[in-house]
This record gives sequence, C-alpha cells and structure tokens, in this order.
Amino acid sequence: MVKAAEILSNGGVIAFPTETVFGIGALLSQPTAIRRIYKIKKRPRNKPLQVLVASLKEAQKIGIFNKEALKLAKKHWPGPLTLVIQKTKLVPKLICGGTNKVGIRIPKHRTILQLLKICGSIVATSANIAGEKPALTAEEVKKQLPAIDYTLPGKVKTGKASKVIDVTSKAKTLRA
Repeated sequence: MVKAAEILSNGGVIAFPTETVFGIGALLSQPTAIRRIYKIKKRPRNKPLQVLVASLKEAQKIGIFNKEALKLAKKHWPGPLTLVIQKTKLVPKLICGGTNKVGIRIPKHRTILQLLKICGSIVATSANIAGEKPALTAEEVKKQLPAIDYTLPGKVKTGKASKVIDVTSKAKTLRA
C-alpha cells in the first residue's frame, strides 16, 4: 500500500483491484499521469474517465449533487455504481470527454478504499486495452498493460463493471 501511494504521489499510474474489475488510475492532481492512462489504454481522449473517492464528502468537492444523485449515492455507495453529475472546477476537462460532467464512485473494496483515504481522489478506468476485456487478476493487468508503474495485489469480487447512471437531469442508465 505504501509503495502504491508513493508512486501515485510522484505522478505514477498504478493498477488496483476493486469489487468490480481491476482498474488503473492516477491522482486527480496529476494531469501528466492522467494523460498516460489514455496512452497506456490506447483510449480515445473523447471517452471520459471516472473519479474514485473514499467518501460522499469528498465526492461533493468534485461534483454537484442534485437531489436524485444524493439519494442514489446514499443508497448505493460504497458499491458498483458510478454517478455522472456536473463537475466542479476541481475536475480537469481532460477527464470529461469534452463535457462538463464527471463520473464518480466510491468502491466497495477494502484495498482501494484504504488507498483513497491515504492519497485522495483517483482518476480511474478499467485495466485493459480499450475495447478488450477488463483484467480480473494482477497477472492479466501486467500482461495487457506492461507500462503501468505498479500493480497492487488483490482479488476482484464480481468481474462485472459498475453500473453507470447519468443524473445531470433526468436519471438515465448509460451502462447496466
């Protein structure tokens, strides 16, 4: 955990287990590392990344929660639900795919939650080359994405990506 936190703090990109799939990420405060995520994944820049946080209080610093978003967050977090809401000025446009929205999630996995509490918000996405199946083990991550600086060991629980709901106006499911 200490090594992962150190690498993130120094502008690195790491992989980590969540309750859904393995993710890769960089600190929200590290734009160069965030750009590396797109490069490592071969992900188009118009596809947004999400932000993982440790608490609703932290989430409210980076997103503007309407009544519906707050209700869903309180009911489903921590857990496999990404809420897409209006971003605050703390969120770089770089991760928003050309919109003013940001996807936020509190994962329900002890390892990544602990890291988030130590380091703060992590910009993240699934650990895989764009269009390929997400990695479910540390070994799969290392095989698909050798350019990552460090991979936290651990296991995923479901192997299914989080549900994504856009709640910027009327709630709309983007990924079930």
